[in-house]
Amino acid sequence: MIRDNTPELVRKANAAMQQAANDVLVRARQHNTPIVLWRDGKVVEVDPFSEEFDPPSKEPPAAGTE
Repeated sequence: MIRDNTPELVRKANAAMQQAANDVLVRARQHNTPIVLWRDGKVVEVDPFSEEFDPPSKEPPAAGTE
């Protein structure tokens, strides 16, 4: 059994941040506006329909593509 020693407050804060990020993505997609991020020391605008915002695939990678 794996124990989760993360304090309850930290788990709640992480859940709130994840929910806020999801809300931003939904709103940006509804209004077709870019998502503004801080990346590599610069402010960048990213298309909300970009693949980087898609949920990770639950399927294992195909053989030979690793």
